[in-house]
Amino acid sequence: MKYGIFGDVHGNLEALEAVLADMEDQEVTHPLCIGDLVGYNANPSECLEVVRALGCPVVRGNHDELVTYGQNPPAFSKDAQAALSFSRKNLNPGQLNYLRRLPLVHLDDTLTLVHATLDGPENWAYISTRLEAQTSFFYQKTSLCFLGHTHRPAAFLQEKEVRPIEFRNVDVHPERLKVPRKFLFNVGSVGQPRDGDWRASYVIYDSKDQSVHLRRVGYDVEKASQKVIKAGLPKSLSERLIRGE
Repeated sequence: MKYGIFGDVHGNLEALEAVLADMEDQEVTHPLCIGDLVGYNANPSECLEVVRALGCPVVRGNHDELVTYGQNPPAFSKDAQAALSFSRKNLNPGQLNYLRRLPLVHLDDTLTLVHATLDGPENWAYISTRLEAQTSFFYQKTSLCFLGHTHRPAAFLQEKEVRPIEFRNVDVHPERLKVPRKFLFNVGSVGQPRDGDWRASYVIYDSKDQSVHLRRVGYDVEKASQKVIKAGLPKSLSERLIRGE
């Protein structure tokens, strides 16, 4: 089986469609979503429906949860609050209920999905450092865990200690591992990458050759950027798509 793990779509329909087309080209058989379908960009409703139609496991992101509330969190920036209000106005009751009912964690025999961290996933903490990854590893029951939230691809390995590893094509085959290991992969963001690369980011896990591969996909970023402006959202949200930040 080939798993395509994606998330942090944030209402960017052009990026989402490009990623799903690339998954088809790569013969992905099992899409998986780490949440945050809404927020920041111009097509929250359309992105939600595209993902829902996949019929795949989806976990709840912080924007997915907060859009179902009646007000925005004060800790959010003004731009994020404006985008959250826009998403809320453009989702119908059935769509809000869909987001409200999404689980925080998806677990099967092979892998775990979570949006933020496994140590208190409802707290929406970030994993950017070795120590932050180490805390989440303590709660990880499978050898592989995929998450997002930071919008920056990253990979961490736990063996005798926890350390970051280069994330391009990672061999996770258990028969080739000398000691028990766990892997934690941040799949980056489809709809708003923040690592200086504007291209959409997602991950393929191939269970046959036991590899995890990071993919970057180009899309019509100019169209997505202009749609943000036409929707009346802050211009800065449009500009950061171009910059990948």
